[in-house]
Amino acid sequence: MMRHGMVLFDEIEQLWRNWIGHEAYETYTRMNFEIYIQNRYYQAPLEINYNDWFVTIEDEVDFSLYFVEKYQIQICEKELLPIMDLPF
Repeated sequence: MMRHGMVLFDEIEQLWRNWIGHEAYETYTRMNFEIYIQNRYYQAPLEINYNDWFVTIEDEVDFSLYFVEKYQIQICEKELLPIMDLPF
């Protein structure tokens, strides 16, 4: 089942987070989702290269994510990982 949400940069944690409703989820390298750009969703795995987070659209175009932007996404539930609050 696909869920709609946003991916945005958490300035405190210095990480990208997926937000579905009021719940935040982890992001990780090679995470698959669909990103909304110019009135269309594109299949795009999330990747990182030396602190530059980007998506590769249609296996051809690399698109860097800007820290100040919020990106609409569709993501399969099996890709979502809850944020773990560990005591250490």
